[in-house]
Amino acid sequence: MSERPSTASPSDDPEYAPPTPVMPVPTFRGRRRSNAHDENGSSSIPVTSLAAGPLTTTKTALVRGEPEHGTLLRGGKPLRPAAEKSSIPFPTSSGPAPPVLTATHAGFADIAYRLLNAPRSPSKAAASSSSSSSSPGIGRGPRPSATKTKPRGQDGQKRAIAQASRPLWRALEAKGKLVIAATLEYELLGTLPYGGTMVTPGMLREGLLKADTAYHAWVGAKRAIEERPGGVWDIAAILKKAMQFYLVELGVSMLERVDGPHYTFINPKFHDDMSWMVRQAVRLVRLFVEKGISRDRIVVTIPSTEAGVQAARTLERKHHIQTNLSLVSGLAHAAACAEAEASCITLCYKELSDTYGRKPTSNNPFIRAWEAMYGFSRKAADEAVQETVAYFNLHKLPTAVLVSSLLNVDDAERLGDFDAVALTGAQSLRARAPSSSVAPSTTGSSAKQRAKEAPHPTTYLESSDGSFLSAMPSDQRTVAKVTLAEGLKDAMEQMHQATMHMLEFIQGEAQLAHLDDVGLQKIYEEDEKEVARLSSLVDTGDSEEPLVPIRWDDVGFRMRMSTWDKPDQLPYRA
Repeated sequence: MSERPSTASPSDDPEYAPPTPVMPVPTFRGRRRSNAHDENGSSSIPVTSLAAGPLTTTKTALVRGEPEHGTLLRGGKPLRPAAEKSSIPFPTSSGPAPPVLTATHAGFADIAYRLLNAPRSPSKAAASSSSSSSSPGIGRGPRPSATKTKPRGQDGQKRAIAQASRPLWRALEAKGKLVIAATLEYELLGTLPYGGTMVTPGMLREGLLKADTAYHAWVGAKRAIEERPGGVWDIAAILKKAMQFYLVELGVSMLERVDGPHYTFINPKFHDDMSWMVRQAVRLVRLFVEKGISRDRIVVTIPSTEAGVQAARTLERKHHIQTNLSLVSGLAHAAACAEAEASCITLCYKELSDTYGRKPTSNNPFIRAWEAMYGFSRKAADEAVQETVAYFNLHKLPTAVLVSSLLNVDDAERLGDFDAVALTGAQSLRARAPSSSVAPSTTGSSAKQRAKEAPHPTTYLESSDGSFLSAMPSDQRTVAKVTLAEGLKDAMEQMHQATMHMLEFIQGEAQLAHLDDVGLQKIYEEDEKEVARLSSLVDTGDSEEPLVPIRWDDVGFRMRMSTWDKPDQLPYRA
């Protein structure tokens, strides 16, 4: 190890000035005191630091700059401007000079200070207190803690920080909020006290993969094949009817288990065709009525595009069909839907959170990192839902507000006084369990203020073509377009996969219908050869992979490969 080189002392060189050392790691509760603070007691050195005083939490959400328009507030506090000229007096001792905190450092320290002092749940606060008491960590010294002195009972035991409360489901019922079943688990549908049922494109595809619900798809396909006009195998027409029959059969099976409304939907692929959506909604309701279901229990879900809002107004006024406009993005969008007299609107929490997560609020990388860690997108989605609910309650609008696609079931307690919430099977079980920490259902003052400042009544649908998006404030118009685009993209993908599954079955039925006895025998012979090839691979221990799909469940194939007294004893089964 080499010796440390000698340094000149102040007495050797009259021009000597000690260099300014690297800024030491500051604590987040205040700036660090160096030796120069003690030795230069009479010296006043301006050092840029964190502002003193209580920390106020900045709410990052959709706020209104003017009563008629909304602006997007940038997340986090703006960085403090650097001093125009810093005058640091010559030190009077040889001790290290005080740290010089630049504007960039101050901004970063400000973000870190707010992040560490953000409100935390009691469980996290207790865990942080216990860990900090044993190991303060690098760059941290002893600091006061809000949980340092905990109250104790008469027995000397520490009191519990959070006590178990009533289940979330009971809290929702006590406030008159309906719980809508967004699940195909028949056991839950028959036991839990749901207030209604819902089917989505994703659930339609999920139903094809479960034995008890795939039966309804088989019934729908068989009915579409039998009712084909003139016996013509028009695959496209048969497929369209089969999907509608499957949707109705699935909805009827849910309505038999749960009282209340049923939310069905039309194909999101045609979200820009108003006349098509009107015709399909009327046909869907007619199919439910043919099954003995009252039309008052059917609510047709339509995307809240410009054509969808016009279709909802036509269905409500002319056909007296209840509609639910989905993928609503915020207050102005919801006001346009209410102007169309829709029976219900749906705020999809996940899609809203994803939209705000994609929307940049600052070019500063430190602020963007802080927003990602602090959950800016979820906070903005919370306030979008809260201000919409506050607006509808303030003006007593007849349109009901439904919240769906929750990321966490506990989110339902803090989103305001909505009318209904859609829960999946897993979320329903979680809502029935006792909760240790349930956030209060409160609406922030800023959300209420924006609801009061929003214009009412609105005139978004006065244009003849129904293009209400252009009349919305620019920032809310952007959020609405992104929410609709991403939500429709996912819904159309789920619908496409379910349709392809149904198409495969219909094509197989069409192929069998056009085969005579000789052709059908040749197909089964090919299947038999494939089974023999796979069986030989299994016997030799090699990996087997079918080259063609084998018709295991066809009666003709099973007659060739097995006997009726032992139908399950096949030589090979994938």
